[in-house]
Amino acid sequence: MKCRSRAMAGLVFLPLAFGMIGCGVIDKLKARDRLNKGVRAFREGEYERAVERFKQAIELDPEFLNAQIYLATSYASLYIPNGQSDQNIKVAEEAISAYERVLEQDPENLNSVKGIAGIYFNMGEFERAKEYYLKNCDLEPDQGDPFYSVGNVNWTMAYDKLNPRPAQERWELSEEGLEFLEKCLVNDPDYFNAHFYINLLNREKARVVIDEIVEQKPSSENAFILAGQDVAALDPLVKRHGPDRYEEYLSYHKLADQHYDLAMEIKRKVEEESAAAAIGIVSEE
Repeated sequence: MKCRSRAMAGLVFLPLAFGMIGCGVIDKLKARDRLNKGVRAFREGEYERAVERFKQAIELDPEFLNAQIYLATSYASLYIPNGQSDQNIKVAEEAISAYERVLEQDPENLNSVKGIAGIYFNMGEFERAKEYYLKNCDLEPDQGDPFYSVGNVNWTMAYDKLNPRPAQERWELSEEGLEFLEKCLVNDPDYFNAHFYINLLNREKARVVIDEIVEQKPSSENAFILAGQDVAALDPLVKRHGPDRYEEYLSYHKLADQHYDLAMEIKRKVEEESAAAAIGIVSEE
């Protein structure tokens, strides 16, 4: 009789024990289940389904950092770079918001910093993109990529023909961009694109020289417009209309040519090494 009483007491205790565990623990277990289902959907390329699963996980456990990270990555995967539809822009904004929520919990989360920078860049929000590329530089001071990215976005802003900037601002962007690209090369001397964008930024500085000559001598504008981007035609015009800037102008093109040649040399070397490796693989088979 005593044994039966103890057994009955145990049965009564079980619901109480589960109640003591609390809904919080059960919700966390459910959140883990939703996360696992979301990860499966993500790996299968079902990003919309993955978004719903990760959102459910976060509703169950608002502090679930992995779910926040996966949610942001899923939105980013749904975003079409440069797409201008309202729906696509909404997806980009959702991705950025999700990444920002990750950064609230983990301010040094590299994937989120890079994710926001990349989305802003593809949206044409270059100033905002640069803000996060600079954060990336702080987080990875010994890597080449973040410093290259600042140089890249600076050239994109300086070269923007749809929203042209004043000559002085383009000059400052070019100067700063070159500084970051040089830092990139300190970290990675064989960074092909860094050399290529040093070439482009020096050519942008040469164009600023022409713009400043035209500002000082408006009568030369038509001649420069007719010359277009033809360096062979521009050189004598700069010498004629801005003789005091001619050597400076040539120096930028000279630097541009040097870094273009370096970029092509590195590219050829990489291609040759890749080809040799491919031949090696084939011969081993």
